[in-house]
Amino acid sequence: MTGIEISDAAIDAARRSAAEMADAGVAGADAVAFLAADAVAWAGAQGEGPDAVVVNPPRRGLGPDLAGWIEDSGAQTVVYSSCHPVSLARDLEAMPSYTAREIRLFDMFPHTGHGEVGVVLDRG
Repeated sequence: MTGIEISDAAIDAARRSAAEMADAGVAGADAVAFLAADAVAWAGAQGEGPDAVVVNPPRRGLGPDLAGWIEDSGAQTVVYSSCHPVSLARDLEAMPSYTAREIRLFDMFPHTGHGEVGVVLDRG
């Protein structure tokens, strides 16, 4: 597995978290590689599509390039975490071969109008 994030600080935090989880005996925590890179450029350079993709884009969403890459990747499952329903809807429209299997709203910011939506998509 590979975790991609453009922020070096976020990658450092992910590596620390994975190391702590591995030290605590969490199976598979040491099997993830983390790279600071642009997700669109990294994805486009891969020769073979993944089995699954997990994305948590900023409010602007995935954008047409990454959504198109996911659509064409052959991945069977996509887990999409979104903080902006408008960009989520736009991205899902760009990935018509996927069907939402499960959708959940997470109230991550109580007493505000903000929330997080988690969607599990299957290629269907």
